[in-house]
Amino acid sequence: MDSSKLKKEFTLTQWFQVLSILAALMIIIDFIIPGKVYTDPILNIKKERQQYYNAAGNSHSSYKVFTEREDFNVSGSFAKQIKGVEKITYSISPLFNEVNYYSLIDSEKRNVYSLRLVSGLVLPLITILILLLALKYKKRVEILSFVFQVLIIADFIYLLL
Repeated sequence: MDSSKLKKEFTLTQWFQVLSILAALMIIIDFIIPGKVYTDPILNIKKERQQYYNAAGNSHSSYKVFTEREDFNVSGSFAKQIKGVEKITYSISPLFNEVNYYSLIDSEKRNVYSLRLVSGLVLPLITILILLLALKYKKRVEILSFVFQVLIIADFIYLLL
């Protein structure tokens, strides 16, 4: 194999790692920075039954809150607390316009939807950790680092849409 070709491949791999780390950092920063906080009246709460078409026939319920500006998913326990409450406070992230947290108007407790927590914090942190390990153990975690690079880019695209 030609040494210049090997250098180009190695540079391409490093470039993809740097892009993945930058994407992960942008996602984490977007999750951590509070963004704009709104207090809006609750227009509607929609409960939707999600079914799995498998042998077990499992299902779960998802809840969505509708306000004047946004509609966003909330946890089931939070949706049950909303009954009788007229307003909700929520924060919109500055880069991706996602709801970072939400709370009842009279509550100090902030709630974060589980998908937002995984997408905005857990996956990017694990990706950065694995890519830093890949610098030390190049061949041992090559496939794992590639998988997480693809995941973080897919997460980045998901947040853009």
